[in-house]
Amino acid sequence: MNIQVHIPYPLLVERLDEILRREISPEIYMDAASLKIASGEELEEIGKAFTWAGLSVTVHGPYIDLNPGAPDEKTRLHTVEVYQAAFDAAARLAPKTIVLHAGYRASLFKGGPELWLSQSRKTWPRFVRLAEPLDMTIAVENIYEKNPQTQLALIKDIASPNFGACLDTGHLNVFSSVATEEWLRALGAHLAEVHLHDNNGKNDEHLPIGEGTFDFKTFMRLLGEHADSPVLTIEPHGEEMLDKAMKAVRRIIPAC
Repeated sequence: MNIQVHIPYPLLVERLDEILRREISPEIYMDAASLKIASGEELEEIGKAFTWAGLSVTVHGPYIDLNPGAPDEKTRLHTVEVYQAAFDAAARLAPKTIVLHAGYRASLFKGGPELWLSQSRKTWPRFVRLAEPLDMTIAVENIYEKNPQTQLALIKDIASPNFGACLDTGHLNVFSSVATEEWLRALGAHLAEVHLHDNNGKNDEHLPIGEGTFDFKTFMRLLGEHADSPVLTIEPHGEEMLDKAMKAVRRIIPAC
């Protein structure tokens, strides 16, 4: 079983030969700045290199100052513009999934999620149409969500096999107000990807598995019961954390 490793695009370009030599399957983080400098030719060459090496590629799209369900229409339209650039890049890389943030936060939508869902309906269908011929799944990630219901409502509303969920264990540990089992029961059938990292329940520290308080033993059991082989990704923050994160994930998933 392959584990994807979160790698920012500039670092990927700089260390491409080493990453290929170490047989690391990357989740390429394309922020807005990277999207502006990455050429189509360069992206195609990177995609081919990983294909020839028998390694899979996924993409994490930009998220800073973006929200696909923003109450402010100017912000939503800016998000659409940046997402379009991300999908143009993804078309060159041929990833299995592209992770993008769902954008719901209760403090921004004090009247409830209806406005967020209405705004989200304007954003996602065009990108689902782009994902379908690429055989790529859009995975919308939880961040500040306290329960799975808004993600589930969005996935059911869009109703496409190319539109699913990304469940982030670090975000669950900090922000969830319900049991992990409730998340897996609700989203398991729709899970396209899972981000595996740990923290102490207060800050999103991106620690290796086992260095925080999240119950990975229970999580992996529930994942096996409710989901059908989603992409598994580690998100070490800093190169010095990579080897520790790889060793930690292999302790709970020996086949990796």
